[in-house]
Amino acid sequence: MTISLSSYELELIKKELKREPKEEELKVIDALWSEHCSYKSSKVFLRSLPSEGPNVVMGIEDWQDAGAVDIGDGYAIVMKVESHNHPSAIDPFNGAATGVGGIIRDIISKGARPIALLDMIRVGSLRHERNRWLLKGIISGIGFYGNSIGVPVVGGELSFDDSYTDNPLVDVACVGIVRKDKIIPSVVKRPGLKLVLAGLTGIDGLGGASFASRKLSGEDEIGAVQIADPFAGKIILDVTLEIADKVEAIKDLGGGGLAVAVTEMANGLGAIVNLDKVPLRVKGMKPVDIIISETQERMLYAVKDENVKEVCKAFEYYEYPCAVIGEIIEEPKIKFLYEGKEVVSLPSSLLLSPPIYIWNMKENGEQKTGEKPNVRIEDAIRSIVTSEDLVSKEWAYSQFDYEVGTSTVIKPGEADSSLLLLPNGKFLAIKGDANPDLCVEDSYECGKAIFAEAYRNLATVGARGVAAVDHLQFGDPKKPKVYAKFVEAIRGISEAARFFNIPIVGGKVSFYNENSKGEPIKPTPLIVMAGLSDKPFRPSIEEGLDIVLIGITRDEMRASLFTKIFGQYGKLPKARLSEDLISSEIVIQGIHEGKITYAKDISKGGLIGALWSIITKGYSVSISTDAITTAEDIYSKLFSENGGRFVVLTNDSQFFTRLAEKKGTIARVVGKVTKGSGIYIDSDYYDLSKEIDIYNNYLEARL
Repeated sequence: MTISLSSYELELIKKELKREPKEEELKVIDALWSEHCSYKSSKVFLRSLPSEGPNVVMGIEDWQDAGAVDIGDGYAIVMKVESHNHPSAIDPFNGAATGVGGIIRDIISKGARPIALLDMIRVGSLRHERNRWLLKGIISGIGFYGNSIGVPVVGGELSFDDSYTDNPLVDVACVGIVRKDKIIPSVVKRPGLKLVLAGLTGIDGLGGASFASRKLSGEDEIGAVQIADPFAGKIILDVTLEIADKVEAIKDLGGGGLAVAVTEMANGLGAIVNLDKVPLRVKGMKPVDIIISETQERMLYAVKDENVKEVCKAFEYYEYPCAVIGEIIEEPKIKFLYEGKEVVSLPSSLLLSPPIYIWNMKENGEQKTGEKPNVRIEDAIRSIVTSEDLVSKEWAYSQFDYEVGTSTVIKPGEADSSLLLLPNGKFLAIKGDANPDLCVEDSYECGKAIFAEAYRNLATVGARGVAAVDHLQFGDPKKPKVYAKFVEAIRGISEAARFFNIPIVGGKVSFYNENSKGEPIKPTPLIVMAGLSDKPFRPSIEEGLDIVLIGITRDEMRASLFTKIFGQYGKLPKARLSEDLISSEIVIQGIHEGKITYAKDISKGGLIGALWSIITKGYSVSISTDAITTAEDIYSKLFSENGGRFVVLTNDSQFFTRLAEKKGTIARVVGKVTKGSGIYIDSDYYDLSKEIDIYNNYLEARL
């Protein structure tokens, strides 16, 4: 197994220990100090993210598995986002499936019941056979685990870019619900508690945390991928929630296995673990493999002595392994024993205090842009609406059970955000957003923009954002240009989160995402935001409704889908957060007063991309470009992706024009919904029947 510790880190370890570390100890430190577990290249800048607020019950504290936010009436939601990028590049089915299992365990470790999953997937173009293989495996894996364990997959993203050909991104987010006074910590505060382990330990996932913290080597790495077992995961889920009030802390066994779970749970105290007591799937495992195995479907509980019997008895019904493997101790050392002999004995402080790095940064020079392309509007429309990013994702949704649990109000693909009914009668909206094409141009503006886009997406179903988690996915942080973009993205996200007053209650960083040539993926920070509404909303479309454009359209074309296809030119869109907030407030008010039947924020594909979602539902639209007076160029009017804008359908357009003027922005009637299957741009009509066929059948035909 490859160790990722640098020579500098090895010297540091020797200096701290004042002796040569044993091989087993090095592997334990390698897991704890891996980028995946320690955030050693990102921690300094992550601290700039706002994580506190009056509604935050549990934020980004060290070693907590997930954050929690008060939603009123005695309830809290628990949120987390994770990726399984490297495992999915090797074994897409198990990589994606175990990503789902891991995120669910993070939620139940807070004593919360998982109620919704989102999956955000990015792969290379489906022109290439390997990308088709990857996508089929990833979707199958997510559906297999989510469907089997009974947690609905209510939405997500599926997008394509050749930057991800060798290194797909598989992000999964989960939201859970829990009574606020029943939230369980992941760490302990006193010695004497027993360490109880549920689940079998096997030889899969050896060194997974270290594997996820370096570049893919192309050599045999399959052993680092865990094997998914959702049926065992369902037992873990049910029993953990059953015994939650009998335990003092719960920790999921994820990256780094027992080494990380025990050390983080001890939280600066110490622990003794008897490896002989660990239930094994494979006889004769080496002690160090037992320590670092990342076998799925295992949980670690800190339990008072008098409750141990009751905790393990709950697992007996399912004949699921459960054993006392050790104890939290006062002495701040993590000790693993095997057959009475000490295999590992390391100071907690050493394990929990990896070196912190701030790498060199180098900003990109001025980006070169070309001339405005000479493209016919008709050709541009047909190219935009048939791009892989805008085709129907029904093929993927159809493999997920998105209604299990009966709380799903809006199905995947129906709106820009998912919507679920909560036990307190409120409605939870959730959405994940990223924009790698903008981030590769300007990651600071991108950080602001994706946060604002997530906020707008929640507004399209009448909800206001209340909490967010982030996932920052980049290449090698030691490359100055990569690192500069990482830091700038955080700055943008932090600024937007503070502006909207929305705390970031958890997150993840994934570095070393590169292709086989050593080129980094496009910078891909991701925001998953949750919002609340008091009112249900289901979108609907009818002929004769006015199409109202809310917000200011600008001549900002760079980093758009149009320029991705036809060549970069023009100005870069700037995130003007106040415009996003004002426009969102208008849409929310419109929904709550029954003035809106359908709302869509303007993002990928610009105005045409927003209208395409109406056309594909069986209608035509007519647009007058003269009504869009804030941009000069016809391409900008139709394809600019600058933020702060929505398209809404209404039979009371004056409500929006008056309200927009009152709040400080613009709303204009730009067209109508009509019969047919095409689009009128001023006096020109384009029949899009063939494009609608492509939209409906593209993924199924390709896969």
